[in-house]
Amino acid sequence: MKIRRTLAPALALALLGATPAPSPSSPPAPQPRTDLQVPAGVASSIAGFDHVQAKHIYYNLNTGEYRIPDRFTALRSGTDITADSATGNSKKKTLHAVGHVVVHQNQPLKSSGGDVTKATQEPSTLTCDKLDADGSGKIYVATGNVEFTQANREGSSDSAILDDGHHMLHMQGHVHLRDHDQTLDGDVVDYNTLSGEAEVKGAPALIRLPIETPTPSPPRPKPTPKKRR
Repeated sequence: MKIRRTLAPALALALLGATPAPSPSSPPAPQPRTDLQVPAGVASSIAGFDHVQAKHIYYNLNTGEYRIPDRFTALRSGTDITADSATGNSKKKTLHAVGHVVVHQNQPLKSSGGDVTKATQEPSTLTCDKLDADGSGKIYVATGNVEFTQANREGSSDSAILDDGHHMLHMQGHVHLRDHDQTLDGDVVDYNTLSGEAEVKGAPALIRLPIETPTPSPPRPKPTPKKRR
């Protein structure tokens, strides 16, 4: 009498106490990369800047968050920023720079209206310890050892806000301005980088002007002695 084998191979192996060989499985699908490293190159259109030059730039393609661990230079028309490191979000056009921050501006500005004349803004340099830049509004918030220079003018304060769109520098905390021999000290000063006008707010300001030295009058000529006859 013949017995037919009707058990499936896997069931037969289970009844015999053997472990079936695992069936081959397909490899997991590769996950899309979100962090992009740009070594020793130039990135475009980050935080409102046309170009960012750095040794390394770590960028998240999904969130827009980026990190620059080394000294870098961010460039846009008329403005360049250098610092030791930075973080920010490209989609929100924000940049937080830290360490030996330098903001240099050199851009000619057209006068408003249909006038063909032009007003040229003097090049200026703003240095600080930390800088928060709003790429959309062209607003730069500087904190820590803030210093500002433009032509023959120099200024220092605890913090400052540079509104590039309206050419205004708002300085606050132990403000000191110097223009040649003239100095100004106050708590809050709004300085127009285009016209050079300064407006003092808050506590009374101390303005020092050079004392003009009176010009000595020329010596009177000695009378000529009369001749004797």
